[in-house]
Amino acid sequence: MPLIRRSITMLWISEEPIFQEMLTFYSIFLARYVSDYAVINDVLLTRVRRRFAAADSLKHGMIGTALLFRANYEGSSSTNSLRSRSKEQYQLGIRALRLELESNYLSPWIKIAGLVELMNYEYCAGYLSTYYRHLDQVAALVRTVMGNGAIDFANLSGEQTFDVRLVAWYDILSSMALARPTLLDYGSDDRHVSRVPQRDETLDPDRGIEWIVGYPDILLVFVARISGLRHAQLPPEEKSLRGTEIEQMVRSVQFPPVKAKSSTLRVARLAMQEACRHAVILYLYHAIFRSDSSHPLVRDSVKTIIRIASTLKPGLNPDCFIPVPYFIAGTFAESHRDRHFLKSRVLSCGNERYLRDLAATLDDLWKETDATGRLASWSGKRPPSFAF
Repeated sequence: MPLIRRSITMLWISEEPIFQEMLTFYSIFLARYVSDYAVINDVLLTRVRRRFAAADSLKHGMIGTALLFRANYEGSSSTNSLRSRSKEQYQLGIRALRLELESNYLSPWIKIAGLVELMNYEYCAGYLSTYYRHLDQVAALVRTVMGNGAIDFANLSGEQTFDVRLVAWYDILSSMALARPTLLDYGSDDRHVSRVPQRDETLDPDRGIEWIVGYPDILLVFVARISGLRHAQLPPEEKSLRGTEIEQMVRSVQFPPVKAKSSTLRVARLAMQEACRHAVILYLYHAIFRSDSSHPLVRDSVKTIIRIASTLKPGLNPDCFIPVPYFIAGTFAESHRDRHFLKSRVLSCGNERYLRDLAATLDDLWKETDATGRLASWSGKRPPSFAF
């Protein structure tokens, strides 16, 4: 991290004033914005500068997000001003995006990138309806550039696929949140999951998204498989059989060694991987097996996530990247103590609006569960009250 900050400091001398907002943002918040920030030291600023200059929607979206982070975390007298400026930049980005989407000359790859950048702002700001509407739009554009066939997420590579990989992340997590099929096709042959590249290959800004979001890429592939199975037209017995096969693979996944200079951070990232594994198991029991909180394997995964959370420093990297596992475990939590703990861990992941939405949704689900005596389902609520 000190090396990255020195590199950023050197650039302040030559960059245009508006780009300095980005430099300030990365110098302070990189560890909160990028899970494995060290892996991108050599390429980050070059690519950020290129992305910044590619289109007005990208420029305003990036500046808006940077200002929003500062407003959320600086705690200074200028917080209201920063928040107001971030909204102005977002609105400018939306206006630019409308024109860019209508252009017959602009590359669809740039249009995808502009949508992704503004969706990132919308996710952090809690603009749910706009976020989901833009997800529908960007998925259609991805089909235009990638074709209608299955997207092999695990083997997408190259800088040009960065935004497609992020769209896959948004799409797969949204299918889990909304109980709807994924907008894009990621295939369904579980036998080929073993082809997911090993960690030395995946923690690379040109492959996967684990380096930025913290979730192991192979687990995201399994989430897509579970969502696909959930909506497949199959007999219940066949679904259950395939679900059992997926569970065995999820439990047997061996995560390659974590690379981190600090042994403390290395152990914390290993713990984060296990929390994500158990969140996928809970999603499987929710979506395919329709289990409630009394199931022994469900209870085991909830307790495991709680134990893992107890070893992580709240709100720091990597804890700040796993509110969704905390939320999913929270939906199954039975005791007041476990519920309070998991809700507090969701909120301690950061100051973004979407975290408060997750916490409020937990409160609503617990009220429904306690009132009816049946486990309330988080997915399929309309209109959506949260985003993963």
